Amino acid sequence: MSSVHQEGRWGKVLLEGAAEFGIGLSARQISELTVYAEELIAWNNKINLTAITHPDQIAIKHFVDSLACSQAIMVPPPHAMLDIGTGAGFPGLPLKILYPEMDVILLEPSQKKTAFLRHLIGTLDLKRATVLPKRIQDIVKEPDYQGRFTLIVTRALGVGTLLRLIPPLLTKQGKVILCRSKPLENKMDLNGLRKMKEIGYELPRGYGHRVLTVLEPAFPISAH
Repeated sequence: MSSVHQEGRWGKVLLEGAAEFGIGLSARQISELTVYAEELIAWNNKINLTAITHPDQIAIKHFVDSLACSQAIMVPPPHAMLDIGTGAGFPGLPLKILYPEMDVILLEPSQKKTAFLRHLIGTLDLKRATVLPKRIQDIVKEPDYQGRFTLIVTRALGVGTLLRLIPPLLTKQGKVILCRSKPLENKMDLNGLRKMKEIGYELPRGYGHRVLTVLEPAFPISAH
C-alpha cells in the first residue's frame, strides 16, 4: 500500500473532514496525524491493528471520527482523560493531539497494541500520554485511579459492563462519552450515571452515522 505521504491528498481529506466539525488543525497537528497514519499502516502489516486500511477511510473513520468527539467536550478541555479499550489509539490519541495539554491514559489489554501505542507516543514525543496494558476491571481496584478522570471515552461495543465499573473513576463533575453508531438503549441500567445529551452526526464522504452519548454522575460520587 502507498504511504499517506505518497497519497498527496490524504492531508487534504483529513483537513476538510475535520473542518466539517468546526475543527481547525495546525500544520503540526496535520504532521503528527500523518505520521500516526503511516505508522498505523506499517505496523498493521505485522500485527492486526485495524481492518480499515485505505488511507481515505483511515482519515475519516479513525481520525475525523475521533476528533468529532470534541463536539461533546466542554471548554476548556478536561484535565485527565481515560480511553477504555483504545485499540490502536482511537479516539484517545487524536484527541491528545488536538488538546496537547491534556493528560491521557490509554487502556488496552493487548500487549501487541500497547507496543504500537508506546512506539507511537515516543515517535511523536507526546508528553503526559500513558499506555496501560490492563482491563478496566483491573484499574477500578487501584486507588490511584479513583476519582481521577474528568473525562472517560470509549468506542467499546458492549457498554453494559463498563457502565457498572466507570463511576468510581470519575471526578465529581466528570463526564463519559460513548462513541457509538446508535443511541443508547433507554432500558439500559446506567448505574448511577444519567444521560446528559446525545449528539448524532454523519461522517464525511458517506462513511456512516455516529452518535456521541454523554453521561454524568446522577448524584455526588462518594469517596473511595
